[in-house]
Parts: sequence; C-alpha cells; structure tokens
Amino acid sequence: MKLTVKKILLQICGYALSIAPLAVYVGLNWQKYTATTASRVSLGVGGAMVLVLVLLKALDRMPKNVKPIIRYSVAFVIVLALEPLILDLKYLLAMALAGEVLDLACVRWAVTRTQKQIDAQITVDAQKQQQQELLDAIKNINSGDEAEEGRT
Repeated sequence: MKLTVKKILLQICGYALSIAPLAVYVGLNWQKYTATTASRVSLGVGGAMVLVLVLLKALDRMPKNVKPIIRYSVAFVIVLALEPLILDLKYLLAMALAGEVLDLACVRWAVTRTQKQIDAQITVDAQKQQQQELLDAIKNINSGDEAEEGRT
C-alpha cells in the first residue's frame, strides 16, 4: 500500500474513531431527543443549519464580514433548535473528549509515523536522483576524455 493512501485511510479512521463515542451516546438517547414532533422538527432544522455552516467553513466559503446581529441570530436559532441536545451538553462533551483521547491514543501516532516515512522516502528519492545525475555527469566527462584520446 502506498504511504499516502495509508495516511489518508488512517486519518479517516481517526475521524471515525473520534466521533464514535458521541454518535453512540446520541444514538442511545435518540428516543429522548425525538420524543415529540416539535423536538424532531427542531433537531432537523438545527442539524441542517449546523451542516450548512460546517460545509461553508470546510469549503472556505464562510462570509468574512458578517454583522454581529446576524451572527447572534443564527447562533440563537441553532441553540433554540438544538435544545434537547444542549440539555445533555456535559455528556456530549464528555463523549467528544473520549473520542479525541481514543484518536490520540490509537491513530495520531500512526499518522505521524506514516508522514515521517513519506518525508524520508521523498528525501531518499531526491538523493538517488542527485546521485544518478552525478554519475551521468561523470560518465559524460569520462566518455569525452576517451574521445579526445582517440583523436590524438
């Protein structure tokens, strides 16, 4: 397996591992969060808003100069819509922390090690290319000397 593919797969595993405890906790308490139609609708609206904001941020399309009134209004609507989850915020944060600890303990060291291997391979390849260029230059010089000796 190529090292870059291995690194990407490790990063994906690390992300999945870091959100796994949080997803399990939310999954176990889903009935509580969606007990009423209003809470289901508010979770849907709040989740959609958060998803849009995350995608905008990930794609670097987040507006730079947003007026504070708009920023606070969006934050208020998101908090209002996600109220069932916010009531369990301490547990959700504990699960997120557990996920990060798992990611740090199980995956990050492997990603770092793989990146070091990639860097070392790039260095080795560059050195091999320089050595080959040097050998080619020496061969050209030697073949040029032999051609001059043949003329004299």
